[in-house]
Amino acid sequence: PLPVYNASIDGRLGVTLNFARVHRTRRGYGYCCVPDPGEGDPAPEDDGIWVMDLDSGDHELVITLAQMAAHQADERMEGAEHWFNHLLWNEDASRFIFLHRWSQPGKGWYTRLYTADPKGENIHLLADEGMVSHFDWRGSDKVIAWSRYKGRDEYHLFGDGVGSVEIIGGDVFDVDGHCSYDPTDEWILTDTYPDATQHRTLILYDTRSGQRYDIGRFYAPPEYGGELRCDLHPRWSRDSRKVCIDSLHEDGRQMWVVDVSPVVDG
Repeated sequence: PLPVYNASIDGRLGVTLNFARVHRTRRGYGYCCVPDPGEGDPAPEDDGIWVMDLDSGDHELVITLAQMAAHQADERMEGAEHWFNHLLWNEDASRFIFLHRWSQPGKGWYTRLYTADPKGENIHLLADEGMVSHFDWRGSDKVIAWSRYKGRDEYHLFGDGVGSVEIIGGDVFDVDGHCSYDPTDEWILTDTYPDATQHRTLILYDTRSGQRYDIGRFYAPPEYGGELRCDLHPRWSRDSRKVCIDSLHEDGRQMWVVDVSPVVDG
């Protein structure tokens, strides 16, 4: 009955949101041509995050926009419109991540990083300095995110619910990317946005040695920008020996598989 933003690894639960609202507030991430029933309401009480049983289709609104707009509200939220984005289960489906975002007219937008359990309870605020971008779970209790902490934009490893924050690769990463741990938690895969020559870099990072390996650079035609862009969005194979990317560097928009075993096998 609802579209699925993310499914738990065991296939039991889906977590989702209002894709029409996402399209209005963050073009390229939602569904166009679908009316948003909450348009005009900055933080509706009947809109937010749903958890759905993928066998029965039964679903429940577990966190509302009104609820999160009122959570530790401050002056950055005055006159703002609120939405959620980027939902992701952890490995055992005991918790999920969500981004709470809001924008003030003429003042840009802000982001908080939260986690919650499937009932929408035990909500933990991990990052609250206005900027959080890409992230991934490490196991079921830690989160890596490109975020702002103590005024610095870096990769941070947050302990969910315990308040710990660790800088990851602070001496080798200086830009945002689509980050993820491999199944062994020994390697981080990430990428970059186009540089001055319109190339995106594909990167592996050895968490044990702190060594960064740039394993590819892929041309991004400048006419494909904004909603039409094609980020690399790298992701791991289950055996950590290959990665898959999306790219426009040859023959249009394609998916490519890259063998990284010479690096990870060392």
